[in-house]
Amino acid sequence: MKSPESLRRFTTDGIAEWLERLVASLPNLAPLRTDPTAIDPAAAGWLYRFVRDVVSTNPVNRQDLSNIQIFLIECSLDCVDWDALAHEPRFRRFDWAHARLVLP
Repeated sequence: MKSPESLRRFTTDGIAEWLERLVASLPNLAPLRTDPTAIDPAAAGWLYRFVRDVVSTNPVNRQDLSNIQIFLIECSLDCVDWDALAHEPRFRRFDWAHARLVLP
C-alpha cells in the first residue's frame, strides 16, 4: 500500500507527464506569461481548473462525463500537488488562466 505522500508524488508526476505531452502537441495551448520568473499565487488554481475541465470532458463530443466519472476524477486530482506543478519550470512559463484546447 502506498503512503499518502507517495500517492501524491505519483499522481503529480502522472499529471506532469500528461501535461508535458499535451503542451508539446499543442504549442498554442496557453499563452506565455510576461514574466515567467515572477511568482503567480493564482497559477495553481488556474492549472487545476484547466486540467479538470479537460479530463472531465468527453473528447469525442465535448460533453461532460457522468457525475460519478467526474467525482472519481476529482478524487484523483485532489492528490496532485498543484503548487509544485504550477511552479515547475516546464509549466511556470504559461498563463494557465487563458489556456484553451480550442481557439475561441
